[in-house]
Amino acid sequence: MSAALFLTDLAPDVIFSVFACCDISSVVSAGQTCRYLHDLALERSVWLGLLEDLRQRSILDRTLNLETLSTAGMIGIVRRGITGPQTWNPGQLDSEPVAEVCKEITLHPCSDPGNPAFPPSAYMAKLLPSGRYVLLTDWTTLECWNVVEDRLVWKHTSAVDSEHVRIVEFAAEETDIESAVIMICVRTHPPNGDRLNYVEMVRVDLQTGTHNSLLATRAPDSGFSNPFYHPVIFGALAAVKMINAGRDTYMIVNWRKRSHLILHVRPGTTLQILFIREHIMLMTCPLPRQEQIHLISNKMLESYWAPTIGVDRAAKFSPVFVEDIPKRCTFEHTDGQPFHKMYIHQNPLRDDDYRVWIRGTKYAANLSCYRLSILTHGQPQLRLQRRSVVSGAMVHPVSYSGHSLGYCRASGWTVVSPRSSKELGGAQLPFCKVEHADLAAYSGALIHSTRSTIVIQYYR
Repeated sequence: MSAALFLTDLAPDVIFSVFACCDISSVVSAGQTCRYLHDLALERSVWLGLLEDLRQRSILDRTLNLETLSTAGMIGIVRRGITGPQTWNPGQLDSEPVAEVCKEITLHPCSDPGNPAFPPSAYMAKLLPSGRYVLLTDWTTLECWNVVEDRLVWKHTSAVDSEHVRIVEFAAEETDIESAVIMICVRTHPPNGDRLNYVEMVRVDLQTGTHNSLLATRAPDSGFSNPFYHPVIFGALAAVKMINAGRDTYMIVNWRKRSHLILHVRPGTTLQILFIREHIMLMTCPLPRQEQIHLISNKMLESYWAPTIGVDRAAKFSPVFVEDIPKRCTFEHTDGQPFHKMYIHQNPLRDDDYRVWIRGTKYAANLSCYRLSILTHGQPQLRLQRRSVVSGAMVHPVSYSGHSLGYCRASGWTVVSPRSSKELGGAQLPFCKVEHADLAAYSGALIHSTRSTIVIQYYR
């Protein structure tokens, strides 16, 4: 009989090869079993590989040079992404805290800062997960700017109408180090013609500025001037919410297969869609003050897809009701408040594990944190981890750490902490006279734009 083989009998190179296939949680757990694995789990080369994996998953940005960091420094970066910047957490703050900026970057996208062509509300900027690029719109154009070089990389020319078109919403996903797929939701406004809605998908080479049109399709018509809301993109799928005939409607497109799906809910029911790996998450509200969270496998939608409609063709759609689609599982969310918004982020520590935030839209709203686990074999699990009351945050995204942005005319912008029930519950931000601000999911970077500048701030 052969002798038993223990992990401690394996050479370090073999252990390192195993660690290269693991997530952070698995490496940390292995390091807690014995001194030999503990020492190997803290090797700098192991953590370089773990953080590079976070970059590939668009969790860790690419603004830091990891080669200059120690193991402790890299662990600190992961911890910061989980808890948020130190000066954002009220337990470490004075009675009237102000968030401390450790780095600020200013871009200058407008050559004529005095041009009053558009109101301040028209300017909206989003920082891509890598931290290297910013997308900026002023309703008529969509541009991509290089953060380090303060340089225009790419400018969108609509495949629908290059002159009479308004960019209502957009979303982007970086597909590798220097490439992004962008969803652009536009509405035409010809002087003498019908105002129509379209969705465009483009792939942009962020190094050269060249792009390929992946898809241009009609979207359902609407009598609203701003018909698109909450666009999301994940792999080949992209979705956007539309207000259509008084009911919540979602348009989902598969740009690889050039197909689409229009999802309806019954009148009086709200709907929100998010994507995770191989699944679609839907939150509906079929009854007052009671949400349902549905997990639908992408494979369950195969029989519902229809070819996309060309930009020159009549927009005739056949909607599918959410109630008629089979679900992998359904979870209940009840906290006594109506009208919630859901946010979902990958867990930096574990693969196929997610943090779900659900927030009410009241000024003093419940903020619920769930852990979603997608098991390889077995039923997905959604567990409530904590619930708090937050104030001042209404429509702005919630980061992985649970922080959000609140706005008050008297005091300006504030970071709202998930751990505080105090008024506005967080740290004052050193900017106030801007219409739009956005919050990065993990890095704690804040971005806000005006007619003449884009400002990105990182906090201690």
